[in-house]
Amino acid sequence: MKIEDLELPKQTHEIFNILARGHFISSNGTKDGMGRLYDILNDPVNFEKLQDYFNVLRYKIEKGNNYFYFSKLNEPPSITEKKLETFEKYIDIIDLFASLDNKITIGSRFRPSEIAEECNANVRLKQKLAKIPLYRSENFLNKIREICDMLTRDSFLELEDENTETYKVLDAYSYLLDIINAITIFGQPNYSENTNDNLSDNIDININPN
Repeated sequence: MKIEDLELPKQTHEIFNILARGHFISSNGTKDGMGRLYDILNDPVNFEKLQDYFNVLRYKIEKGNNYFYFSKLNEPPSITEKKLETFEKYIDIIDLFASLDNKITIGSRFRPSEIAEECNANVRLKQKLAKIPLYRSENFLNKIREICDMLTRDSFLELEDENTETYKVLDAYSYLLDIINAITIFGQPNYSENTNDNLSDNIDININPN
């Protein structure tokens, strides 16, 4: 079948522009018509057509738990390894979020000020926040804001209300949790014993390495 015969959805270009940047399309996203784009991808007929089309461009659509993303066909191992190194920035952030009294979970809503207040009152959380190496500000609230800005840019969070500074956790956040779990399993002493397996061969890292 020729590409012109696929009768692609009119949103194909929009979907490509999002996924090719290393971003995700989540079912619970509301900004920029994300929920609608998810529904289009989740339709089996559309999915098959789009998969055939994007394969020609050397991309593969991957489906997670209520989210979609791109993997790159025949990606060199060196690029995957670089992505793994870049992914390390998320590990301390997830650890911080998982240690809060009000856990950050899929679909939950929170304000940076709430996390900053809890960090200010808890020495252990202060230490975890201090470990995050990306941020210059010494102010707890500004650090949390920068973290939220980054996670929003990477399509793991959505700024739901600018006035109250309320964020919603998108379905794609579970991708981060899955990768961290895979890294943890890989690090166990008996993992891949007597095999040539390595981490980059077993998981798709959808992170911009730059």
